[in-house]
Amino acid sequence: MFRLLLPAALLIAVPAAAAPAGPGAFKIGGIAVDVVAKDAVEARAAAYQLAERRAWPLLWARMTGDSPTAAPKLGDGAIEAMVAGVEIEQEQFSTTRYIGRLAIVFDRDRASGLLGQGAQAPPMLLLPVFIDGAGVRTVYQAKTPWTAAWLRFRDAASALDYVIPAANAGDNVVLTAWQAHRGDRPLWRTILSRFRASDVLTAEIRLVRQWPGGPVVATVVARHGPDATELGRAGFRASGPAGVDAMLDDAVRAVDAIYVKALANGQLQAEKGLRIELEPLIGTGAVIGGGGAAAASVGGTEANVATPDARSWAAIEAEVRSTPGVTGVTLSRLALGAVSHIVIRHADSDAALAYHLDQKGFRLAPDAAGTLLRRKVAGDPAVPPPPTAADLAGAEVIAEPDAMPADAPARPAAKPPAKPRDPLAPR
Repeated sequence: MFRLLLPAALLIAVPAAAAPAGPGAFKIGGIAVDVVAKDAVEARAAAYQLAERRAWPLLWARMTGDSPTAAPKLGDGAIEAMVAGVEIEQEQFSTTRYIGRLAIVFDRDRASGLLGQGAQAPPMLLLPVFIDGAGVRTVYQAKTPWTAAWLRFRDAASALDYVIPAANAGDNVVLTAWQAHRGDRPLWRTILSRFRASDVLTAEIRLVRQWPGGPVVATVVARHGPDATELGRAGFRASGPAGVDAMLDDAVRAVDAIYVKALANGQLQAEKGLRIELEPLIGTGAVIGGGGAAAASVGGTEANVATPDARSWAAIEAEVRSTPGVTGVTLSRLALGAVSHIVIRHADSDAALAYHLDQKGFRLAPDAAGTLLRRKVAGDPAVPPPPTAADLAGAEVIAEPDAMPADAPARPAAKPPAKPRDPLAPR
């Protein structure tokens, strides 16, 4: 804890209470306060209230992209009702004075009515591309100061819902700086479904050091979508290495402001079909007793498929989607380098699906885990075409064994059996 030396003042040390922000909260930090009151308790209470009053316009601006002066004028009671807690970043106080830097944590649900959270963006995958002076581009393959700045910003208030991956070895195969500028839609659909995101945001920064230990210049570019369309850029400067982290924090807030403004202007609309809609697997099969062929007219076939890499899966998905009768392909589990799970939605019977896939060079084969979708290999027998309606209508009708031809002579009517004679009746 930092201490401020004041003449004739007794410094009081207390633990700094923290109200951690999370998915249900917005945090506005870095609010400086300096309050004098008759004692330390009143000074601290007044400082908290002042910080809440200053944080509300900043929250409004952060969430709407508008100016802080445009925030609705609220009383202290209304603002305090939205506050979930106070984080003390730094404090220094005496018996009558409180100086500190505070962070105000607002409850998301209580603040959403005034912030218009119905228009909040859906989850968006963030690619923080870091470019050093030599031109090397890094995303999540190594820890960079740019990624660290975004992680520090993660709990701050923003209208954007950033998805920041944990970046394991499998993620690093596809989340590259090259992918950030690659417009491969099938691959992007696979990546976005992997992280349950609706779109992608690419935040690039280039750091140039004037000389070792000297000033550091940064240029940030905010991009959106699979084509990395530029939405805006900004420049920053630090006097030396010691100020780089603070400069990167400012750069993150600047990029976030660009995205918030673009969201308000309707520029963050995801492309139609870019996101794979994950559907429940229950109900995709035929309904038992639901009417035979009519029940099988809409269904889904679950299958496993080997996906050694993203490129091979994109090729398989494109070919299966183009198969006659197929209405869609849902990726329910992606495992690059292993076996993924899919649901093939189709408007024909299972036999028709197997036939049309056979014509495309695929085979639905049973395996230990269920059904495997694989490429045809030599020796696979051809799948016969399913019977058509004409085939069924022209099928031979087999008569019952005792049925007689229509032109056969009629048999004589059989006589009714004689009534047995009563032995006691008179003769």
